[in-house]
Amino acid sequence: MAAKNASEGKAQLIRDLREGSVGSLYLISGEETYMKEHYLSELKRVVVDPTFAEFNLTEFEGKSLTPELLTEAIDSYPAMAEKKLVVVTDFDLWKPPGGFADLLPGLLTDLPDYLCLVFYYDVMDGKPDKRTKLYKALEKKACFAQFDHLEERELCAWIERRCRALDRAISPENCSYMIFLCGNSMTNLSGEIEKAAAHATTGEILKYNIDSVCSRVLEAVVFDLTDAITEGRFDRAVALTGDLIAQKNNEVMIFTVILRHIQRLYGAKLCDEARGGERMLLELLGTKSPYYARRIQTSARRVPLSWLRRAAAICAETDAALKGSAVDRQKQIELTLLTLAANFKNDKKR
Repeated sequence: MAAKNASEGKAQLIRDLREGSVGSLYLISGEETYMKEHYLSELKRVVVDPTFAEFNLTEFEGKSLTPELLTEAIDSYPAMAEKKLVVVTDFDLWKPPGGFADLLPGLLTDLPDYLCLVFYYDVMDGKPDKRTKLYKALEKKACFAQFDHLEERELCAWIERRCRALDRAISPENCSYMIFLCGNSMTNLSGEIEKAAAHATTGEILKYNIDSVCSRVLEAVVFDLTDAITEGRFDRAVALTGDLIAQKNNEVMIFTVILRHIQRLYGAKLCDEARGGERMLLELLGTKSPYYARRIQTSARRVPLSWLRRAAAICAETDAALKGSAVDRQKQIELTLLTLAANFKNDKKR
């Protein structure tokens, strides 16, 4: 049953569920909560008869788990069923509490056939530590299923399916735009798709519907904020900053995203001047989204390289100041935006 990497582990879990041949030990982790929850629910559906769930489904929070509780859950037989399911959430297998270190290797490598044991990572990272003896012991026994955010192409296909289920169509371009605006979390996108579908009065979700009702992630707002500066709309940039702070976003986090965005614009400008292709641009930006890369490149082409170079240096200084002192952070951000706007105006005159 063991899978050697995250991709193989995910495929193995899906295949086991499809074939009804559930294994003994799964570790489910990754940043995509929507898929993690879905496949945990599928395991419960396949393994546990709801009539006897009280006897055949046991769930523990990692912080309250003891060696005795885990051993008892593993050793007790299922009732009126062939298998039982034990789910442990957010338990650090790789740095276990006292009492577990000596127990786990033997216990987890010799699980009974009637058991499906799942270590599920919700808040904790759960990424396996391949240096540990436990990992080496489990490498051939466990299925390591890691669910990371889907790439843009896969995510667009999923959005299209979700829209069809709501009796709505959506173009590939608007799928990419929704991801750009709302982020790549499937949990978040699921709700945004429903809002856009409800707002659409025709059979198709248009950009207008997305703009009207969908909530923007921080990165998308910062995109608008930076565009406002380069378009000479300083008041708009300040208003967007105020809105972000009013929404309880931390000032340091807001400016970190602004800094990263300026750095990406600078990278895109350098790539453009060097006549680099899409692959080089994606690598420089640290993204797998061609749509996002094109948006960054379009914005970068509208601004001088000299301004971007100075803007990156100014933002780096402000970022350090915000993290290292008790200044009025909102005022410091606004002053930096004003400086960027003034520099841009001067550069455009040259």
